[in-house]
Amino acid sequence: MLDQIKAIIEKPSRRAIGLMSGTSVDGIDAVLVRLTGVGKGTRVETLAAETYPFRTDLRQSIFNVFTGRTSDVCQMNFVLGQMFGTAAHQIARQATVPMEEVDFIASHGQTVYHVPGGQQMVRSTLQIGEGAVIAELTGRVTVTDFRTRDIAAGGDGAPLVPYVEYLLFQDKAVRRAMVNIGGICNITRLDEDLDNVIAFDTGPGNALIDEVARRLFKDVPFDLDGKLAAQGKVDTPLLDELMRHPYFQKSPPKSTGRELFGAGFAKKLLERFPADRPFDLIATVTAFTAQSLKDAVERYVLSWSPLDEIVFSGGGAHNPTLMKMIEERCKGIRIRTSDEFGIGIDAKEAIAFAVLGNETLHGRPGNVPRATGASKPVILGKLSMP
Repeated sequence: MLDQIKAIIEKPSRRAIGLMSGTSVDGIDAVLVRLTGVGKGTRVETLAAETYPFRTDLRQSIFNVFTGRTSDVCQMNFVLGQMFGTAAHQIARQATVPMEEVDFIASHGQTVYHVPGGQQMVRSTLQIGEGAVIAELTGRVTVTDFRTRDIAAGGDGAPLVPYVEYLLFQDKAVRRAMVNIGGICNITRLDEDLDNVIAFDTGPGNALIDEVARRLFKDVPFDLDGKLAAQGKVDTPLLDELMRHPYFQKSPPKSTGRELFGAGFAKKLLERFPADRPFDLIATVTAFTAQSLKDAVERYVLSWSPLDEIVFSGGGAHNPTLMKMIEERCKGIRIRTSDEFGIGIDAKEAIAFAVLGNETLHGRPGNVPRATGASKPVILGKLSMP
């Protein structure tokens, strides 16, 4: 086993597949990249990137697992392992790279429950999509389960992408922040010194918007291009009330998830909001994502240093209504997307886990303790050998 890993890391460049399924449960983001170097010398070339959507019935089954029985979680762990393995084969074919020429696979898996610090529960997390199944289906060294080691070291296990953003996007000439709007929204304020990087979850992203859209409009999985929100008017008193949520008063490091800003939150909103104003509710929860991001920028980023620009990625960057709300609230800060840096909006997180897998195989830590709250830098992930 050690000889196999040694052979991989001694190559001048490595082909790696990164796999990711986020809080929104839209599908599997898959990338095949060529990696050279390690640490601050890391360089990434994207060879192929694709999102493989989940079938409607499977997506619902995953949602059911969030509050399901142990047997449901057990079964879905292997079902998703098979799907991640299949996605790996698909992206390799798309890049016309034989699977035997892929050096390793790094899979984030699907988060089904996440308990950060500060709650009346044991700090913990669970991602499923069995790595042993991926390794068996592909015959490749597979790195999975990145978050648990950080939690074992006293961290929240999130956010983990900041280390990769530091490697790929840090520029000493530009005061830059990175924002990813997935199911949850997170921000990273980059700095020349890794120890000074600030990163945390700002609050809701797409998950709450999607949940409200599904409950209000039949056969609508999410608000495509923000068209539903664009037809409504933001309810300012409700938005002000939402912004008084205790999460926003908590200082970083902090992380959150669907457990806080998901189905339960959406259900309570629908129970009290007038049923004859569905577009206004969609507009308001969309503004909630934008306003909570603005609040986080003002409280915890601009209070430290000015910003020249924010670089966006994630599904929310495709929502013109949401992005317009953000631009209106962040005047004076240049708004860009990761596409402009050769890192696809939808591919960035999958690329990030491929890079984290590379760090793991090299025996290097991949967390940022100031961002996660961990007591020290730690090597992330678990290995499944073919």
